[in-house]
Amino acid sequence: MALRHKSAQKRHRQSLKRRMINRSRKSTIKTFVKKAVVAATTGAAEATELQRKAESLLDRAAKGSTLHRNTASRKKSRLAKAINKLKAAQA
Repeated sequence: MALRHKSAQKRHRQSLKRRMINRSRKSTIKTFVKKAVVAATTGAAEATELQRKAESLLDRAAKGSTLHRNTASRKKSRLAKAINKLKAAQA
């Protein structure tokens, strides 16, 4: 990739920084979603708190440019559906 112009070089540096930030945020979201599902599976009391934290992270990612708002909404819906299904199975 021949980045001969200063502005192109700067833009490339910026895109690499954004990529790392976005990857970190997505990884954190995946971690909290998994924690929430596992907590709901084991019947832990903090399952709703972890779900709330995961949804908050999804909302913040959608607010910026990390995730599209429909993607965040879909992930929140699937998380809630999975947790409600596990809670219903335990009751």
